[in-house]
Amino acid sequence: MSIQISNLYFSYPSSSTTLFEDFSLQLYEGWTCVAGSNGCGKSTLLKLIAGLIKADSGKLSCCDSSVYCPQETAEIPENLYTAFWADDNEIRRFFSRLCVTEDMLERYETLSGGEKKRIQIACALAEQPLVLLLDEPTNHLDAATASLISSALSDFEGIGIMVSHDRAFTDSLCKRTVYLYNESRAFAGGRDCIVCDTYPCGLSKALELRQCGQEQLRNDWEKADNKVAVEKQRSAALEAENQKARARLSKKVVNPGDHDTCAKIDAARVSGKDRNTGEAKARLESQIGRTETKRDSIKKSLRRKEGFSVEKTDFAKPIVIDGTCIIAGDYSLDFPDIEIKRGTKIALTGQNGAGKTLFVRHIIELLKNNGRSNELLYLPQEISDEQRVRILGEFCRLEEAERGEVLSTLFRLGSEPERLNHLQNDKVYNISDIQLSPGELRKLMIAIAVQRPLSLLIMDEPTNHMDITSVMALENALAALDCAMLVVSHDKAFLDKITNVMLVAERNDLKGKITKI
Repeated sequence: MSIQISNLYFSYPSSSTTLFEDFSLQLYEGWTCVAGSNGCGKSTLLKLIAGLIKADSGKLSCCDSSVYCPQETAEIPENLYTAFWADDNEIRRFFSRLCVTEDMLERYETLSGGEKKRIQIACALAEQPLVLLLDEPTNHLDAATASLISSALSDFEGIGIMVSHDRAFTDSLCKRTVYLYNESRAFAGGRDCIVCDTYPCGLSKALELRQCGQEQLRNDWEKADNKVAVEKQRSAALEAENQKARARLSKKVVNPGDHDTCAKIDAARVSGKDRNTGEAKARLESQIGRTETKRDSIKKSLRRKEGFSVEKTDFAKPIVIDGTCIIAGDYSLDFPDIEIKRGTKIALTGQNGAGKTLFVRHIIELLKNNGRSNELLYLPQEISDEQRVRILGEFCRLEEAERGEVLSTLFRLGSEPERLNHLQNDKVYNISDIQLSPGELRKLMIAIAVQRPLSLLIMDEPTNHMDITSVMALENALAALDCAMLVVSHDKAFLDKITNVMLVAERNDLKGKITKI
């Protein structure tokens, strides 16, 4: 069984450009990861396969037995109650395997994101589809929940397709990766539409192969271009010799009465002695044409600058957190003395509900009480509409040079910041019309914050809502940053790249503790 997509065309009615143009792809049984930048059509591709939207033209062969699980889990799955109470134990076993209990059904609205995701996937598996499509299944999940879901999905025997930036999760399931990208932004002279490359491996290996492939294409193109330049220099030198030869064989400046000189010129013309450079140039011109053809047959991979720096981190003072026990309702959190110095990059991990957010709030309050709030950037897990307006307003009030630095940083973090280019100080009223994705807002907050001195950068699940291109650009930038950081994340690959100290929040009934490793 396979899904065959041939010569597919699709564009949204509100868009002036075609998203997919003559797009072809084949998908097979087993799990495939779909990756790429924001806006490259990952979710659209899944919805096309699921039949939720229709292509403008082309062929898409897919069976009717497909289930699509969106990122959002606010809506209760339609088959939740019928599947959970089904007589068929084969159906009910999915709920048991994902630890979905009866009481969870009655309080769905109050469940955590991880609990809702477990229910959503259990309901999808209970449908026993031939095609299962998952859109960012691990957002907001702790490591234990992600492992539980991965185990349940590993037994799925149909065609599984997931959009995800979680390298550890996808690597545990996916044997193939489809990478979507806008061709015009990846290669010189590329089309302004989405194309794909496929790799017979998981996401991590696919990203390595992709990077190596791009570097190889760049090297091959530059090598061929350098060869063209050398050959053209040789051609120019031969042309200069030809000019001299033609001047030597010309009688225009010779006195007609100078018979000896005229005779020598006639003899040179007959012997063809000065014809060699002209023939060599002709051969070289032919070679240049072949070299240019070879160069132009190589896709010129475009290089994108990455990274940024924080201003004046050398001023930063250590942050000392005295060990204590925090009481929050029926819950308490114990932690030891902790000192955060410049260059200390802490990974704060642990299961959901273990007190990580409580610890973060304690640090923020501590800095505030000590008059050091201006040294801190806190990047929350979710950004409210009020915060969105404040962030965009702060961007608008920047001086032109500062705004240019912010836009440059955004680009280096994997964004295409055209929508912010037109915002000027006299157009603040347009802020409410600017709709940026949560991932783009996070990057904008970082880009603005690094324009001022920082002692501590606190990030709560910074990779949620971000595409893999942005995640990798962010982790490369943060790895090179020398200010102190505290990162709450379940993305192991991300934490391994950027942190050097680990704090683990452990939950024991209604009591939590943070241990330093």
